[in-house]
Amino acid sequence: MVLLSYHLDEAHLVVELSDAVDLDNEAAIERELLRLMPCCGPSTLIVDVVTPLLTARALGVLLRVRADAEQRGVSMAVVARFQTAREVLSAAALNRILRVAHTLAGAELRSRGCLPGAEAPGEPRPDSLRERLKRRSQGTDGAGPGARAVGPYAATSLPRLPRER
Repeated sequence: MVLLSYHLDEAHLVVELSDAVDLDNEAAIERELLRLMPCCGPSTLIVDVVTPLLTARALGVLLRVRADAEQRGVSMAVVARFQTAREVLSAAALNRILRVAHTLAGAELRSRGCLPGAEAPGEPRPDSLRERLKRRSQGTDGAGPGARAVGPYAATSLPRLPRER
């Protein structure tokens, strides 16, 4: 099996996964991804999932390739262009582990360890979750005094943090 691959720049190798991974082609796709994985050139592998069908076997291949990449010191990210593929990765709780992004530019940021929506270099870091929740509970977050979340999930949408003593 031959997978389409190209260099995004000198540090990023992109490999397109355009076929659904099943029992018949799982081993061949995994071998090809491992063969293409940079050993001394680019330091990042981006797997571009071009198919909307992301099977359990595909998830297994991606996880095994990620483990091998980690051992080689290569960073890995996954581009999931289709909503269905992103939903499968989210349902499997693999967004963080596989560094899932919607676009190649997002995958480039994720491969460097940036979170989605990362700020530009030189900008101040956003407040911690604890500080934002404290401002919200005090009504100083710009939403007015005593502002509360509204909706069917309002009570469960905010994370619960232990009280400070």
